[in-house]
Amino acid sequence: MPLKGSFKIDRALSTLSQRYANAEYIAGQIMKDVLVQRESDKYYIYNNDRRLEETVRANGTLSKQVGFDMSTSSYVLQEHALKGIVTDRDRQNVDEPINLDADLVEYLTDKIMLRMEDDVAKFMFTTTTWGNNATLVSETSWKYHTTTSAPIQNVLSATSYILSQGGGKANKAIMSIAVRDALKENINVHERIKYTQKSIVTEELLASLFDLDQVLVGSAVYNSADEGIADSFSGLWGNHCLVGWFDPSPRLKTKTAAAMMRQSGRGLPMTVKRWREEGVEGDVIEVQTFYKPVAISTVSAYFLHSVAL
Repeated sequence: MPLKGSFKIDRALSTLSQRYANAEYIAGQIMKDVLVQRESDKYYIYNNDRRLEETVRANGTLSKQVGFDMSTSSYVLQEHALKGIVTDRDRQNVDEPINLDADLVEYLTDKIMLRMEDDVAKFMFTTTTWGNNATLVSETSWKYHTTTSAPIQNVLSATSYILSQGGGKANKAIMSIAVRDALKENINVHERIKYTQKSIVTEELLASLFDLDQVLVGSAVYNSADEGIADSFSGLWGNHCLVGWFDPSPRLKTKTAAAMMRQSGRGLPMTVKRWREEGVEGDVIEVQTFYKPVAISTVSAYFLHSVAL
């Protein structure tokens, strides 16, 4: 039920929320924002037609007529919001340099960003999201030091398949920290780098081995325990890897595996509202955003399932 009382969008705190970012989150580095005005709408999809047409025309004949097809798909944004209260007594008793309003905005923003990270991880690492996927078995797992464990060949095969399907040249790999750590110990990876200067497996070195621009490692964790129960922390990103082409600046007629639809009507992806609640003698601060991860070109990614189990 909506709270009673006047409220306003706090531009100063909205700017703070927009600027605040947790270094552990990679969702925003994977899928770039596509700012939209409406909470739901449609977007166009051009057909993946690469047929080799007959273009030779005999003297005195008409040229062959061809045409392109296009369809539409839809998105529906979801609203995500959390609020907290800073009371007059809290402000009176707090010591400098603590800024309760700023701290609350950062806390609420971080909670929403953690939810977004989880949404993106589940979206990215789901076989039904993508048309191209493979599950590794124990003999081929990147975790085991065997000759059948071939992570470099697995990724290069995935990038080649994406290219053959018209999905573009893959530029990113997304994996969990567990997968990254497995690659650090994989004997086949070490055989390829043992003569390099440092012989240490880094994200930059993996990107070079995989012929990609970037390897992103998800390391965010969440507490699955109910409040008041002993903490139980787990990783969000599982034991998977996804390779794909992600346009750094999605726009009309550009392929990209996925994008983050965000509403821009309020001026910023993250909006902060503040209103007075006299009943509790304090100010309510709410952080709000609208977003939805959307698969744009499902052939532009390849999902490698359970690569480090």
